[in-house]
Amino acid sequence: MRFGTGRNASLVLHDMRRYKGFTLIELLVVIAIICLLAAILFPIFAAAKRSAKKTTALSNTHQIGIGMHMYLSDNDDTLPFRFPILTTWQGYNVVLFLVGGKGFSQIYGPYVKNPNVWFSPEDRLADKGYMSFSVNEQLAFSTPMSTIPRPTEAIYLTDRTDVPGGFPAGPADTYTWWQFTDQMPFKESSLPGKIDPVAVATQIDPIRYVGNVGLYLFLDSHAAAMPFDRTWGDSTHNLHLATKP
Repeated sequence: MRFGTGRNASLVLHDMRRYKGFTLIELLVVIAIICLLAAILFPIFAAAKRSAKKTTALSNTHQIGIGMHMYLSDNDDTLPFRFPILTTWQGYNVVLFLVGGKGFSQIYGPYVKNPNVWFSPEDRLADKGYMSFSVNEQLAFSTPMSTIPRPTEAIYLTDRTDVPGGFPAGPADTYTWWQFTDQMPFKESSLPGKIDPVAVATQIDPIRYVGNVGLYLFLDSHAAAMPFDRTWGDSTHNLHLATKP
């Protein structure tokens, strides 16, 4: 291909050399724009990803709730007991826990077929045991539903702590909410009392999800994401207290 001769050819070649690349300033501007967009978009993408994980965990807890109600239908509307040595709740002065085994996932196994339902995608504990959740110990006994005055306001299950407990067989699968306060011995009339953050954090994780919320499954099988403060209150409003009038 011919570009011409003489002075015209020189002008053409000169122009091609002039526009063959970006200047240093142009490159710096482009890099600055990319960095600015990354700084704006990455937190948005991260929040969206965490929101999706919360939605998945919420769906999982709801499926556990459906399985629980199927179990109740087959067992005279009576909740299952977790502790073979004691099938009925002994009150606030008796605290029990078990580690290892399949626990509630085995009890509800015939009604909750997908094993992944028992785990939260936001569970950060290395040894997760058989599930990412923890059952209200007050309801971990053979309890007739007829004895629960307000099942829609009674928490059955929530997120298990992400703090390692030191049990070689895995984390405990029940939590004793009455130990969240500094009131010993505990009395319902002392609620709401003064919350001990360490006692809460070593049993449940109330800020596992985006927005600093935890997930809560209620006895009527509905699940909700909410701040811990909304679950705590006096003896007529505390959502962990299953027997409130």
